[in-house]
Amino acid sequence: MSIYKVANKDYFDDLGEVALGSRLKRLSDRVMSDAARVYQYTGHDMQPKWFTLMSLLADKKKVSVVQAADFLGLSQPCISQFSRELLKKGWLQVQTDANDLRRKIMSLTTKGKRQYKKMQPMRQSVHAAAVSICQELDQDFYQALKQFEQALERKSLYHRTLESLHGN
Repeated sequence: MSIYKVANKDYFDDLGEVALGSRLKRLSDRVMSDAARVYQYTGHDMQPKWFTLMSLLADKKKVSVVQAADFLGLSQPCISQFSRELLKKGWLQVQTDANDLRRKIMSLTTKGKRQYKKMQPMRQSVHAAAVSICQELDQDFYQALKQFEQALERKSLYHRTLESLHGN
């Protein structure tokens, strides 16, 4: 029996869309937990939360904290936290922008580039596994998720809720 079900019933189904954030968090936690297990199994001293920042730096070479936050849709404090953790691992370096001393430019170190490259076979396997899961669904989950994010960009849940509260 699933850890989410009691008497073969998932309580989130009773709550429906009102619990969407909680259900997405549960799904995210489960995927991140599985990714952490894969990293551990394959011997990579890595946390799943670092993956997108490392990928961005591998692709773009150098980005500021603000740029990384914009590219990844994460908060600047979140990017700063990840960068501090990667800095401690020796995988990231941070330089101060000569034109703006407040601006920090991040890039992967040689060690970080090696680590990223070493993870590529595992990344391909994770990708294949994710595609496999998506193919089991009635709709293209990844595309639906992108459309959901676009709908939130057009108008946030907050604004939609206020409209509903005020009868607009």
